[in-house]
Amino acid sequence: MLQKILCGYTTSISKFKANPSAALAEANGDAVAVSSHNEIQFYAVPANIYEDMVNFLEYAQRGTTEIKDIPAEFTLTDEKFEKMSKGLKERAKKDLGGFEEC
Repeated sequence: MLQKILCGYTTSISKFKANPSAALAEANGDAVAVSSHNEIQFYAVPANIYEDMVNFLEYAQRGTTEIKDIPAEFTLTDEKFEKMSKGLKERAKKDLGGFEEC
Protein backbone atom coordinates (compact mmCIF):
# COMPACT_ATOMS: atom_id res chain seq x y z
CA MET A 1 0.00 0.00 0.00
CA LEU A 2 1.33 3.42 -0.93
CA GLN A 3 1.27 6.01 1.79
CA LYS A 4 2.00 9.72 1.52
CA ILE A 5 4.50 10.95 4.08
CA LEU A 6 3.74 14.49 5.19
CA CYS A 7 7.18 15.40 6.52
CA GLY A 8 10.82 15.02 5.58
CA TYR A 9 11.93 12.58 8.28
CA THR A 10 10.92 9.02 9.12
CA THR A 11 12.00 6.47 11.69
CA SER A 12 10.88 3.05 12.85
CA ILE A 13 8.78 2.78 15.96
CA SER A 14 11.47 0.67 17.68
CA LYS A 15 14.14 3.36 17.14
CA PHE A 16 11.69 6.04 18.26
CA LYS A 17 10.77 4.14 21.44
CA ALA A 18 14.45 3.68 22.28
CA ASN A 19 15.16 7.43 22.20
CA PRO A 20 12.36 9.80 21.13
CA SER A 21 14.38 12.93 21.95
CA ALA A 22 17.20 11.83 19.66
CA ALA A 23 14.77 11.26 16.77
CA LEU A 24 13.33 14.77 17.15
CA ALA A 25 16.81 16.29 17.54
CA GLU A 26 18.01 14.56 14.37
CA ALA A 27 15.09 16.09 12.46
CA ASN A 28 16.32 19.59 13.43
CA GLY A 29 12.94 20.79 14.71
CA ASP A 30 10.82 19.23 11.97
CA ALA A 31 8.11 16.59 12.42
CA VAL A 32 9.05 12.92 12.33
CA ALA A 33 6.88 10.21 10.78
CA VAL A 34 7.03 7.06 12.92
CA SER A 35 6.38 3.81 11.08
CA SER A 36 5.70 0.21 11.94
CA HIS A 37 5.78 -2.53 9.30
CA ASN A 38 6.35 0.15 6.61
CA GLU A 39 3.17 2.04 7.49
CA ILE A 40 3.10 5.46 9.15
CA GLN A 41 1.53 5.05 12.59
CA PHE A 42 1.85 8.62 13.84
CA TYR A 43 3.76 11.88 13.55
CA ALA A 44 5.91 13.19 16.38
CA VAL A 45 5.70 16.96 16.25
CA PRO A 46 7.91 19.34 18.26
CA ALA A 47 6.02 21.59 20.69
CA ASN A 48 6.60 24.82 18.72
CA ILE A 49 5.12 23.34 15.53
CA TYR A 50 2.17 21.90 17.45
CA GLU A 51 1.51 25.32 19.00
CA ASP A 52 1.61 26.92 15.53
CA MET A 53 -0.87 24.33 14.26
CA VAL A 54 -3.25 25.02 17.17
CA ASN A 55 -2.98 28.77 16.53
CA PHE A 56 -3.72 28.20 12.86
CA LEU A 57 -6.83 26.17 13.67
CA GLU A 58 -8.07 28.81 16.11
CA TYR A 59 -7.60 31.56 13.52
CA ALA A 60 -9.25 29.46 10.84
CA GLN A 61 -12.27 28.69 13.02
CA ARG A 62 -12.77 32.35 13.91
CA GLY A 63 -12.20 33.52 10.36
CA THR A 64 -10.95 36.84 11.72
CA THR A 65 -7.59 37.02 10.00
CA GLU A 66 -6.00 36.66 6.62
CA ILE A 67 -3.73 33.74 5.99
CA LYS A 68 -0.65 35.97 5.80
CA ASP A 69 -1.24 37.06 9.41
CA ILE A 70 -1.17 33.57 10.86
CA PRO A 71 2.06 32.94 12.76
CA ALA A 72 3.45 29.61 11.61
CA GLU A 73 6.68 28.00 10.53
CA PHE A 74 5.16 25.93 7.74
CA THR A 75 4.45 27.11 4.21
CA LEU A 76 0.76 27.48 3.54
CA THR A 77 -0.76 28.76 0.33
CA ASP A 78 -4.26 30.18 -0.04
CA GLU A 79 -5.25 27.01 -1.89
CA LYS A 80 -4.02 24.77 0.93
CA PHE A 81 -5.75 27.00 3.48
CA GLU A 82 -9.09 26.74 1.71
CA LYS A 83 -8.74 22.97 1.34
CA MET A 84 -7.85 22.53 5.03
CA SER A 85 -10.70 24.79 6.17
CA LYS A 86 -13.21 22.96 3.99
CA GLY A 87 -11.97 19.59 5.26
CA LEU A 88 -12.20 20.71 8.89
CA LYS A 89 -15.75 21.95 8.44
CA GLU A 90 -16.84 18.73 6.71
CA ARG A 91 -15.22 16.50 9.32
CA ALA A 92 -16.63 18.58 12.16
CA LYS A 93 -20.16 18.21 10.79
CA LYS A 94 -19.74 14.43 10.67
CA ASP A 95 -17.72 13.86 13.83
CA LEU A 96 -18.80 16.65 16.16
CA GLY A 97 -22.39 17.23 15.18
CA GLY A 98 -21.83 20.62 13.61
CA PHE A 99 -19.27 23.33 13.17
CA GLU A 100 -20.08 26.94 13.81
CA GLU A 101 -17.82 29.87 13.14
CA CYS A 102 -17.70 32.57 15.80
